[in-house]
Amino acid sequence: MKIKHTLYLLILQTLILTVPLSAERLILGGDDDWQGTELSNLKLIPGKGGFMDLVLKRTELQTNRDTTDILLSFNNQAQSDLSGNYLISEHPEYNRRYFKSGNGSATFDRENSMRLKAGSKGSLFYPFTDWEDFTIEFWLYPANPREGENIIQWKGLGRDGGEIYSQSINCHFLNRRLVWSFSNIFQMPDSPESFYEISGDPVLPRQWNHHMLRYDSRTGMLEYLINGQPSAIIYTTDSGDESSTVFTPRVGDEPGELILGSGFTGFMDEFRIERRFVENRSTKKHDQPGYGISPVLDLKFTDSRINDIASVETRPGNSAVFAYYLTTNSLLEAEEKRSSFQGEQTILNSPDEWRPLSEIDSRSRGRYLLLSFLLFPDMKNDESPGLSFLEVDYTPSLPPLPPAYIHSRRLEDGKLRLDWNPSASPEVEGYLLYFGENPGEYIYPGSPLKIEKENYTVIDGLSPFKQYFFAIKSYTGSDNPRYSDFSEEISIRP
Repeated sequence: MKIKHTLYLLILQTLILTVPLSAERLILGGDDDWQGTELSNLKLIPGKGGFMDLVLKRTELQTNRDTTDILLSFNNQAQSDLSGNYLISEHPEYNRRYFKSGNGSATFDRENSMRLKAGSKGSLFYPFTDWEDFTIEFWLYPANPREGENIIQWKGLGRDGGEIYSQSINCHFLNRRLVWSFSNIFQMPDSPESFYEISGDPVLPRQWNHHMLRYDSRTGMLEYLINGQPSAIIYTTDSGDESSTVFTPRVGDEPGELILGSGFTGFMDEFRIERRFVENRSTKKHDQPGYGISPVLDLKFTDSRINDIASVETRPGNSAVFAYYLTTNSLLEAEEKRSSFQGEQTILNSPDEWRPLSEIDSRSRGRYLLLSFLLFPDMKNDESPGLSFLEVDYTPSLPPLPPAYIHSRRLEDGKLRLDWNPSASPEVEGYLLYFGENPGEYIYPGSPLKIEKENYTVIDGLSPFKQYFFAIKSYTGSDNPRYSDFSEEISIRP
């Protein structure tokens, strides 16, 4: 029976080895909706085949504690603006279909408006606040620009000695142009009275435009830009030109509410006031790249071979997708590489570790796989690329087979000889003999015993009459050795 059993195992092992190892596949994206993938400046949208594609997020402003006075993203209803400086007492409706950034905009229909009141000392519309540089900006989509539509309204009162004076800021439509009016805002030390007005080019209906008004307190320059292009410039100086005598903006004793959209019909998005002169502001939907990195993908066995990695992507215009991979046999290393990934910076600093998908060769082996990708917009046409999924074709590097049969023989000098049939795996270069005094527990001095190339060994020093348990593993001789399962266990009393 033992001979037949051994012969059967040898035939089975031979059959297994004669069948080609089949490649396996794994897909990042598709059915799993990119679960576990870490994304930066990327978002998911419905894509091909009903699955989710990765695209760049739309440009969205962020708050800066040191410089942001007001930030309204209009993505959802809130009790204060994102800077936390202003309390909101009245909300417009929010639209999820028409927006310029984020995922929503404010909808005005002539009957509603938005009202804010300064709640933090140091904010620009708080009592007795001196302004220096400032920038006011927003996206606007007017249904039909006409007189009487107010985009920004603010009124307050100031005191000059015993005299009370009114103050106002108004941004409104007149002859299809936005007109900015400042009454008693820009002041000289000896008089609060002043009036300045600036308007730009006509505004077309039913399209988004970016409006920015910025002030340079050093020169008194008040500049109005539409879609990033200068539309008008004036100087709040005694001469009306650049000079050293500058009227300084300030808010008096009793500032009222800041009102947005009174009498206006259309949409507004990304309203912001900064306590600085903003030099550059992109008006594109996509002006920053994005990147992502997969979870650590386990290919099951040490030195599994990567055969191919394919990507399904869309690249309108001159947008681009660059995908890379990294393989290692160390889970700790894979997790460290993932946690330290910083997109383009990491790729440029570690070209030997992160390789493009086109470079797959004999080095493309490992148990653990990381996939990363960089997405870049087409800056001319303002378009985002899309990534549907990444498909990995790999061949698991299966462990070798263990020896099929072990038998023992006592020698005359009290030693014990163990013989076994060699593993049927041709890459095996040796064996590890495990032994101990309890079944399945191979804890004993000298265990495991390494045997190179031979399929027998002699053991000395075992106690007579005591029962011992033996099992053998095969191993390969590569730089990253692989080990078989345990052979069938035998027990012996020397």
